[in-house]
Amino acid sequence: MLTVTGVNLSFGSLQVLRSIDISVNPGEFVALVGPSGCGKSSLLNIIAGLEQPDSGTIQLDGAPVTKRLGLFAYMPQHDALLPWRSVLDNAILAAEVAGVDRNNARRRARELLPAFGLEGFADAYPDTLSGGMRQRAAFLRTILSDRPILLLDEPFGALDALTRRLMQEWLLGLTASLGRSVLMVTHDLEEALMLADRVALMTARPGRIKWVEDVTLPRPRHPEMALDPAFVEQKARLLDELRSEFAGITTQQPAVIGATR
Repeated sequence: MLTVTGVNLSFGSLQVLRSIDISVNPGEFVALVGPSGCGKSSLLNIIAGLEQPDSGTIQLDGAPVTKRLGLFAYMPQHDALLPWRSVLDNAILAAEVAGVDRNNARRRARELLPAFGLEGFADAYPDTLSGGMRQRAAFLRTILSDRPILLLDEPFGALDALTRRLMQEWLLGLTASLGRSVLMVTHDLEEALMLADRVALMTARPGRIKWVEDVTLPRPRHPEMALDPAFVEQKARLLDELRSEFAGITTQQPAVIGATR
């Protein structure tokens, strides 16, 4: 469904991405993991059409696409809820922008509120919600854009450890019923292995795809699988690959090292 081939990106003399090749098949969940500053978010921006690469192609269903804005459902690192809009009106924002009838969008959003753990909060405002509820509201907005491919940029990165784990469990159940393709950026290798069908590891900047590995866990998945010896073995192997990239980050980049989770 989505194929990225030979993508390069530079900001002036700083090369951010080098010869990126990655694909996401219909209904597949792919997690993108790598050191901070390696260009993961820039790659999502390129796919979504927010940035243009220096070279390379983005294909959908085998056809190159240059005008990509609006073709993907994109959820950035922060929930970006509008404080003056209720949960329901935040949820329908993308649908409104796409020209969907407001009443129809609101009706569909109301129907989905229970599945997103937001029943009874349609008229609440963002500053009254917990972090997890804000993220679920942002997910609902992303889903209601009705795009077949979801681009998720560290959707749980700002949450505390317990809320993050609960959100991962929630997303496991949600993605099983959605039938959408997902490309998700994360710094959490365990999260990547728990959620994804494949994990793609990126090198330190300039980022390139170093390794792509199928996740061996069967579906449906549950948190206890993290204790399975096969899971532990796969996580250790991928951690070894990542360690070599962190070792390559020089002491001239303390901000990058300090930002890595």
